[in-house]
Amino acid sequence: MNQLPVISGPEGFATMFNVSRETLQQLKHYVELLRTWQKAVNLVAPSTLDEVWHRHVGDSAQIVDILRESDSSKKSGIWLDIGSGGGFPGLVAAIMLSHDFDYQFHLVESNGRKCAFLADVVRHLGLSVEIHNERSENYARDTQDKQFSIVSARAVTSLDRLLALSEPFLSGEAVAYFFKGRDITLEIEQADQDWTFKRRQFSSCTSTDGCILEIKNLMRKGI
Repeated sequence: MNQLPVISGPEGFATMFNVSRETLQQLKHYVELLRTWQKAVNLVAPSTLDEVWHRHVGDSAQIVDILRESDSSKKSGIWLDIGSGGGFPGLVAAIMLSHDFDYQFHLVESNGRKCAFLADVVRHLGLSVEIHNERSENYARDTQDKQFSIVSARAVTSLDRLLALSEPFLSGEAVAYFFKGRDITLEIEQADQDWTFKRRQFSSCTSTDGCILEIKNLMRKGI
């Protein structure tokens, strides 16, 4: 099995993802805030905190590389991040895309304390990001007039459940990016029972078991 490179800190991250000095400074500030808030709010698994640049920031940043390399990706629109938690991948994408893309980021998170953290990061970094302290099902009822471009989710739930949560937002040319793990084959088989969708699968550069699943043209079977 090939050994993946380890992102040991901000310098390694900058090398792998070729970010500007300004972007790296913002990401470092974000990580500092996360470490501070982690003492009171469980934002990431404690066992992964020392590997935050690899396990969380680097892992999330892959979605930006996928977008930049895609011939069909738009450079503007509304980006919805479901179950944002500590801001992965939504806040990482918002920071990395703030200069060359023009997305309106909306982060949906049902945990009020995590939303307070997200809002603190947004305030400190001056990001154009809206935080919504509610479940995605409730958010969907309030945003029926919005046309979303991108929907993202990381470590939220199974694929079939994610598709159900994302269905209200994936109309037209909207694209979903879901971070999945070693059970992806089984999850796709289960999702295929109730859904039709076009998909592409990108191997993770931070985990041998991980991948990012791109979903388009989602439709529920039997409709």
